[in-house]
Amino acid sequence: MKFHRSRASAVLCASLAGATALPGLASSAMAAPTGKVQNPGFEKVSGGFPSCWTRFSTGKNTGTVQVVNDGRGSKRAVSVKITQRSSGSRAVVQTAGCALKVQPGKRYDLELSYKSTSGKAAVTLFRQKANGKWVKWHTQPYLPGSKKYRLAVARTPVVPGGTKAVRFAMALEDVGTLVTDNYKFKLAGGKARCVGSECTKGHWIVNDFGNGGVRAIHSVMLHNGKVLLIAGSGNGANRFNRGEFRTWLYNPKNNTFKNIPTPYDMFCAGHVQLPDGRVLVVSGTQEYSDYSGPQETGWIGSKKSYVFNPKTERYTKVNDLNDGHWYPSATILDNGDVYSVGGYAGYRNNGNVVSLVAERFSWKQGRWLPAGQVAQPQINWATYPSLVLAGDGRLFYNGSSVFSHPVNADGTLRGPGFLDPDTGAWGALPGNGGLRAPEARDMSAGVLLPPAQDQRVMVVGGKNFFVNGYAVRSTDIIDLKQRNPRYQAGPDLPNNGVVNVGPVGAGQEMFVPQPAQAGKTYVSAVILPDGTVFETGGSQGNRAEHVHEASILDPKNKKPAEMKWKSVAADPVSRTYHNTAVLLDDGRVLAAGSNPDYPAGDGDSYFDTRISIYNPPYLYKEGGARPRITSVPKGWSYGSKPVITTDAKITKAALVRPVAVTHSSDPNQRLVNVPVTSLGGGRYRLQMDKRAEMAPPGWYMLYVTTGSGVPSPAQWVHVN
Repeated sequence: MKFHRSRASAVLCASLAGATALPGLASSAMAAPTGKVQNPGFEKVSGGFPSCWTRFSTGKNTGTVQVVNDGRGSKRAVSVKITQRSSGSRAVVQTAGCALKVQPGKRYDLELSYKSTSGKAAVTLFRQKANGKWVKWHTQPYLPGSKKYRLAVARTPVVPGGTKAVRFAMALEDVGTLVTDNYKFKLAGGKARCVGSECTKGHWIVNDFGNGGVRAIHSVMLHNGKVLLIAGSGNGANRFNRGEFRTWLYNPKNNTFKNIPTPYDMFCAGHVQLPDGRVLVVSGTQEYSDYSGPQETGWIGSKKSYVFNPKTERYTKVNDLNDGHWYPSATILDNGDVYSVGGYAGYRNNGNVVSLVAERFSWKQGRWLPAGQVAQPQINWATYPSLVLAGDGRLFYNGSSVFSHPVNADGTLRGPGFLDPDTGAWGALPGNGGLRAPEARDMSAGVLLPPAQDQRVMVVGGKNFFVNGYAVRSTDIIDLKQRNPRYQAGPDLPNNGVVNVGPVGAGQEMFVPQPAQAGKTYVSAVILPDGTVFETGGSQGNRAEHVHEASILDPKNKKPAEMKWKSVAADPVSRTYHNTAVLLDDGRVLAAGSNPDYPAGDGDSYFDTRISIYNPPYLYKEGGARPRITSVPKGWSYGSKPVITTDAKITKAALVRPVAVTHSSDPNQRLVNVPVTSLGGGRYRLQMDKRAEMAPPGWYMLYVTTGSGVPSPAQWVHVN
């Protein structure tokens, strides 16, 4: 079963394919194109609608597209209104007879005025090929809602060769009203204008799937552009007892889901992309806890392990783990092997028992190795310890974990340090490596700051759940290249957001300013393609008091004390425990999941299944114009010098490893700098790092960035 909430661009493209023909859009018949918008203010009306314009609707929705006496500076405008909607959009579009003349190799600026009750209004551009066929060319990011008229500016990509003419549509893809007027189109010159809060804050849209959503506890970006959302039983004992285990494959390009048969309960598993792009799923839930009856039971991890194949869209079984691991780590090594430790294996004496077994998946053999073939350091790693592959091949435990922290044999807290996965040798950093409040880093986010070559790790937020009090605002940064690395204080998280203190899910949300001393736990940290770090979501309490705040950090060439978070637009959805955030290959960020401490009607915990999509400010820079990678070798070797071509001048290139995240933890996330040399004519030679420790084998998103900081959509490349 698929649930559709198609973007306007996807709907228009589908219409062009022929299923629902757009009036005048599929036809090649047209008058000689001009360089100016004809009837730009909708003042000339013929047959009840402005000349040179037409209306359309697709999908399942009701509403109108009509002329209204609500123009900006003139009498008329066009209103696009949707009153009920389950799919599709409504729009006003230029007719073929009034298409715009353009020159291949040039860019153009489109200006318009609009106001909208919805944040899902977007401009879509079309071009006519040399053979006369009209095709979808480019879609601008969604525009924010506005009660009053405001200006929007869109700069086109470079016009491809063979283009005869272009035209555009202004579409609404949500219940609400869009009013638009005053269109201008001209040859681009100089720096593009950017107007509105989206230029500095970005813009969120929220997709609501009603009862058809998924409990996205685990989110994995795949190299086909789709996102694997794993729920398993979704933190629902009733679902577990009924054997209802869910995985959905989400396509962010058209906002659709596909249900994937799930062979066992993958709730609270570990996961990582293997070198060939398949996803290794580690453990999961063998037994739910029940502390209420005379026979107490605790969480017990499964020994099962499966691989998801993005090509077949199916799970296949691999051999069992040596022990159960509920909440295990999963870190890819420089040779493609996967190292996994921690998690609950059993329950006795009124307590959960952490597995001391270290597991290793051999990439060469395609199986989990017997315990006797893996170095066994016998460390109590607690749950989801964040182990990052360092530049020397060791694993750095950064101090971030979930449900308490790793402990030493004497029961004291085990702080940051280095582990050799080949020998099992452990080296603790003295004094917890200088990490502040190490006992309060539960459900913090650990991230290898970009670029990976700098070898700086940041720990963001967290909370001590064994005591009352707020989550911490602290961030701490360590340089692993130092002879004696120690954490230094980084910039505190902003606390200028608002906090939802009402019972989420009960329809009684209530917002108050965030207290000065409060920080965030359950926070997500996502590396962006321009080399910055985006943090979003989280709560200041235990699955309660959800913080609506987001910010971006630029760590480039800065000491920890010099860094500063820049506040941006906050996710409209309260996101707490079991939330995730993922960088998409088009440069947007997906945020999913939220499991507050509130019961649902079926006896299981409430879960917010809405998906939010964040458009960062760089998508609005230069009028939305972005560089494009027009050719790239797909297979890269270490130390290689691949040559790419782009349609615009670039200054930087980077490889970003796709996210595989749960519980704020993805130790494999990284951005690898790829130095650029211009060869002229839009050709560039890149220099791939020689060290697999910097970029473990697998699929990566290649982004290029202009001098003004605008990244391209990604091209997927395979590092082998």
